[in-house]
Amino acid sequence: MFERFTKPARTVVETAYAHAVATTASETRPEHLFAALLDDETCLATRVLAGLGAPADRLRDELARHRARYVDGLDADDAEALASIGIDLDEVVRRIDRHLGGRGPSGRPRFSRGSRKTLQLALREALALRHNYIGTEHLLLGLVRSDDRLVADTLAAFGIERDALRVAVADAVRRAG
Repeated sequence: MFERFTKPARTVVETAYAHAVATTASETRPEHLFAALLDDETCLATRVLAGLGAPADRLRDELARHRARYVDGLDADDAEALASIGIDLDEVVRRIDRHLGGRGPSGRPRFSRGSRKTLQLALREALALRHNYIGTEHLLLGLVRSDDRLVADTLAAFGIERDALRVAVADAVRRAG
């Protein structure tokens, strides 16, 4: 499947591994793909997001804010409840990731089920748009369709909805092509 990826899209996938490693995550999750996508402010996906009022730097800040609140599916209320009995949720997650890391044969964090779903949805988006390649714009649409909580909440903070994003991407692709 990766042979269909444009160079910027491949870079996003590679950089997602780096984000996972930097956060000592056991898996490369959709949030890492999204963070990697935001690293390239010149790609079509981030230009579309900026055009919708969500520049990459502000999205990165919002993603970090949500990431701190939703540690591996747990939210601020969960963290607070655990803290009341003396458990630091962030430290527990760091230790689990460090000691039980789901590393692949290459030593890299494996792609989570959500990340694999995102890549499959990116392919479907490319096919739906009748494109013979997978670009950053398709990765973005795959991320939105995957319903990852961190990605969805980050985009929702800017009022970006799935259908409006799909229309904006289709328009940007038409103008670029």
